[in-house]
Amino acid sequence: MRDLTITDDQKAALEVQLHKWFNTENSDNDEWEQAKQRLAKLERMEKTLQELLLEEEISKEDFKERRLRIQAKKTNLKYLVDTIESRRGLVRTDFEAGLQLVNKLDSVYENGDNNIRRLLCEIVFKQVKVREGKIVDIELNSPFTLIVTQTKGSESLLSGQP
Repeated sequence: MRDLTITDDQKAALEVQLHKWFNTENSDNDEWEQAKQRLAKLERMEKTLQELLLEEEISKEDFKERRLRIQAKKTNLKYLVDTIESRRGLVRTDFEAGLQLVNKLDSVYENGDNNIRRLLCEIVFKQVKVREGKIVDIELNSPFTLIVTQTKGSESLLSGQP
């Protein structure tokens, strides 16, 4: 676990990198942007439809039918936007929690009882390959793979080399 622990300086640098990445991700997400634009267009269409009804240019039946279609599309798009935003939030939270944990991993592991150590291993490692009593390869869970690859000396750790 000591090899996975990062310093406070490394943690601060990774926090800056992650902050930049999440800001870029938020601004570069085409699916999210298209859904937001389509939602705005549907809002305008719904207002236009209401104006047409008030001016008696369409029947109440046509208004109801079209409004139901618009509302169904709006509901689907709102769900899509909420899902994308929620997913972003969860991923960001995972990385932030991972950084906090990796920064204190060695002390938590050393001071923890067997249950804490087992839990830490389950959180950090996706797979550990052991041959003849020695660790020959490890696979980390997300976000630890990214965190470790961004810190120095991670290449030997990820390949299972001493």
